[in-house]
Amino acid sequence: METKTNKAISLLQCGDFKAALTIFSTFRMGFTKEEQRTLKIASESLSGNSSFYRQLGIDTDSEIEKSKSILLSKYMLKSAP
Repeated sequence: METKTNKAISLLQCGDFKAALTIFSTFRMGFTKEEQRTLKIASESLSGNSSFYRQLGIDTDSEIEKSKSILLSKYMLKSAP
């Protein structure tokens, strides 16, 4: 049985960052509150709601880059031999 974590990691490894982020943004364990917020904003921004966050004064491009860094540091480095 494939878990959500395994599915998200697989998507991340295949380069489908948006789909992986959609799954990871729903996780509550394994991320700090700030990381959860970053993942949620990045996911929603990539889904077409970036203008909303820009109106709030949030740099969505920066949040997306931070989310990539968070996911790569937590999941991609662990899978390397």
